[in-house]
Amino acid sequence: MIRNFASNSCFLLIGTFLLYVSPGCHFYSPNDRVDSLFTILEGVQYFYDLNRPSETHLMPNKLEEISGISYVAPNHLICVEDETGHVYHYDLKLRDLVSEWKFSGSGDYEDILYYLDSVFVLESDGDVFQFHYSEAGAKEATKYENPLSIKNDTEGLGFDPDSESLLITCKEKRDLDGEKTEGWNVYSFELATKSMKRDPFYLLTSKKLKTFFEEYRDFKYDEERIEVKPSAIALNPLDNNFYILASVGKMIVVIDQRKNIKATYSIPAKLLEQPEGITFSPAGDMWISSEGVDGPGRILSFKPETR
Repeated sequence: MIRNFASNSCFLLIGTFLLYVSPGCHFYSPNDRVDSLFTILEGVQYFYDLNRPSETHLMPNKLEEISGISYVAPNHLICVEDETGHVYHYDLKLRDLVSEWKFSGSGDYEDILYYLDSVFVLESDGDVFQFHYSEAGAKEATKYENPLSIKNDTEGLGFDPDSESLLITCKEKRDLDGEKTEGWNVYSFELATKSMKRDPFYLLTSKKLKTFFEEYRDFKYDEERIEVKPSAIALNPLDNNFYILASVGKMIVVIDQRKNIKATYSIPAKLLEQPEGITFSPAGDMWISSEGVDGPGRILSFKPETR
């Protein structure tokens, strides 16, 4: 499949099975074509072409297992990796780490959030660490425990400015008591009270996704792809929609403030093999991080486009 002819020309030499693609043309494999069935963007004003990142950043060895990222300032992100209890400051212009903090011992750390000079880190059992963002070095972090547990397998940490709450996504279909649910819960942790709301902020289900797909697709598709497992969540300040990233299922689900699904993206595995972190700048630039699979971890940036 060839698209985006623009001002350049593409020549398919069928006799010799040679495909020439000029610099302005793009070739998409059959797998890309199938994945495109799950990219539905009609409901949003701003969108991203996940096949064309504006920048690709290969991470140093310390961040081979990068599990979360958060925007701090122009050209600056903070990152966390799975195991060591370190947070790293990455300079997008320098393409290098400029500082790091030790906030805890070994553990299973899944995501990170910067808010009002504080750094929050999520552990897979739902516990949240907080420390003050300042000079690099060892940090004394405050640990907040809550009713979530390893049964929930918490992976994503976002922020809801309306309630000033952390948003925590669960990779497993469990409620606060560990009982099975019909979908994947997003819970709200209020910063003012440092307590978890029992009622989910949002429940993502296969049924909701199936209904959304069938509204836009009138042909058969692989329903097994609907089994997404959320790994990150972030608010896009351009339209105030929440982006739920799923590494398992290779998908982004966009929901609005009324908790309606507005768009879905299929994530190209060739670019993001294990995507587990997402964050936005105030201008709507989007970054997605991916753990390394037989190679370095990476961060890809995407510019917003409008209709």
